[in-house]
Amino acid sequence: MLCFIYLTYLFTTIRAMTADLCFQPQDMLETPRRSAISVNSYGTLALFTESVYNFTEHKFNNGLFLINTSEPEAVSPLVLGKSAKSPQWLDESSFIYIKDDDSDVSSLVLYDVESLLENTIYTHYAPIYDLKITTQDSTVRVVFSGLSEKPKKNPPKVHEYESIFARHWDHWITSEKNTIFSLDFNRTSSRSWLLPLSDDAKNLLLGTSLESPMEPFNEATDYSSSFENLVFVAKDPDLNPALNSRTIVYLFNYAASTLTALSETQGACSSPVISHDNTIIAWLEMKTAKYESDRNRIAIYDLTTGKRKIIADDWDRSPSNIFIGRNGDDIILYAIADDEGRQRLFSVNPSTEAVTQLTKEHSVIAASYANERLWLSRASFKKPTYFTVADLQGNESILYDNRVGLDNLGVEELWISRGSYRVHSWVVKPSNFDAHRKYPLAVFIHGGPQGSWLDGWSYRWNAAVFAEAGFVVLAINPTGSTGYGQAFTDAIQGNWGGAPYKDIEATVVYAAKSLGYIDEDKIVALGASYGGYMINWIQGQPLAKKLKAVVCHDGVFSTLNTFYTTDEIYFSTHDFLGTPWEAREVYERWNPANLVDKWSVPELIIHSSKDYRLPESEGLAAFNALQYKQIPSKLVIFEDENHWVLSPENGLKWHQNVLSWIKRYTKHPYTFMKQKE
Repeated sequence: MLCFIYLTYLFTTIRAMTADLCFQPQDMLETPRRSAISVNSYGTLALFTESVYNFTEHKFNNGLFLINTSEPEAVSPLVLGKSAKSPQWLDESSFIYIKDDDSDVSSLVLYDVESLLENTIYTHYAPIYDLKITTQDSTVRVVFSGLSEKPKKNPPKVHEYESIFARHWDHWITSEKNTIFSLDFNRTSSRSWLLPLSDDAKNLLLGTSLESPMEPFNEATDYSSSFENLVFVAKDPDLNPALNSRTIVYLFNYAASTLTALSETQGACSSPVISHDNTIIAWLEMKTAKYESDRNRIAIYDLTTGKRKIIADDWDRSPSNIFIGRNGDDIILYAIADDEGRQRLFSVNPSTEAVTQLTKEHSVIAASYANERLWLSRASFKKPTYFTVADLQGNESILYDNRVGLDNLGVEELWISRGSYRVHSWVVKPSNFDAHRKYPLAVFIHGGPQGSWLDGWSYRWNAAVFAEAGFVVLAINPTGSTGYGQAFTDAIQGNWGGAPYKDIEATVVYAAKSLGYIDEDKIVALGASYGGYMINWIQGQPLAKKLKAVVCHDGVFSTLNTFYTTDEIYFSTHDFLGTPWEAREVYERWNPANLVDKWSVPELIIHSSKDYRLPESEGLAAFNALQYKQIPSKLVIFEDENHWVLSPENGLKWHQNVLSWIKRYTKHPYTFMKQKE
């Protein structure tokens, strides 16, 4: 009955969306936000968590759900109304999850699917995250992350520093550090209880100067565990993290409590994984110091021989995550990588070093291996996270869908020639597209700059929302983008306003002339971060004459100021070929502030007070310049957001401002901001 009620509610919500005039920002912000799926070793049951924001109640409604994999689309709610996260299977029918309560503590809860009974088996003094579970005989080893010490109540509001970082991403640096804990349990003969073998979890990094997971994103993929060993990544403790990107892969042996550094590269390492049979470790590593977008290479460490090697080094893609599986008796690595506007899944054979593409369309957000199958969390321009299952050759079937009324959304690709290379873009059209009409064009410019517009879902820059509002969206992946080979990514270094701008200009001109449904007199451009930099750069370039309005979110006004105010300084020294006193001509050449005398396009500026990557002074400076020149402009400040607008309430306000701004200057005929009851 609960399953029926939940699915009925979801269907009613989606049906209401499709009955509206269009898919509006509120509809998008209320779509289900799902975790990746966690599958038991038999591949018979899968778990996921889901949060749905309710604008009437002004809160998220959370739940933990069970999928019977033999009955696709059959989903049962197990835990509703509680903050349940990170479910991990203990065996074929029981699992452990983290439950948070209102007093800022977390508990580990054992849940039995057959009896539907749950028991709290441990309570921690602070919030914890990202469970990893391994077993040996009757002993269960649970690993999780959290703060190394209990947070102080009412800490002083004064911060003192004699070295950087002073602040990072969205917070001031304090003595608080992340760490990794382990806790062993003994499983009773009845299999319904786990008894902790000690009163408190063991801080595995105690006595070191290491921090893992790493700030600021604290990724679940920063560590992995077998029963014998933990493998994790941490910043090099001997280097200043604001000036260097180097991270090191460490191996911690539980029995001996020994810590060994495994990696030797001067660049960053990520996504360490260890096989369940404790024979190999794999991770991703970059060669180049102080460069966060170097190509990730796959490293293998043999725990038996102690030998390390790089495999598939000639594969010209940069995977973001890897995991270990099998094909018969052979260990196989699986990698997720940006590839021509999609996140695709690849298999990599450690023995032959052969790389095989397994998925084609849309994007793979996360994936895992269980029972000789691959379990994928997917997304596209048309759908937020949905789940599929695939054989080892990549043949997929839907496990649990997530349709939100966008099946008729038009999604096409556009490639243009730029001499020795080609530039790829996505064209997204309204569901009710009429080829005989003329549509305003919204040009999307991504951040990074080493990033890409992917055929995936976003709660911040969602092409479907703009398309359903009556715009055609042109999402361009210019020079510097990822997924088109490392040389294409590297080509933006020392060239921020050069080739990328020319690519954008050429694509806009081509699309406006060649796509017969574009109104050439109603073109707007929008960008965030580097995309915001590009908006301010375009203001001083010829392309500005073709634009009716622009939107700059958390952008760059002055390349010089950004060096001195950002948090990760190594980023600027790499992309601008040195410091301002070493390479001033590069900073000056690509500085939007130097071209303010040419600015003329109405501009909406959005910035956040907790953005310490590109501080709000950049937004204020651009706004002051526009106002001084009496150019129509508007400044929107989000006091409690960082580089990204994450709150649904703020997200709605963001969309209202952005859509109203571009509607005003394109004289858009549709009422797309209809308020919902």
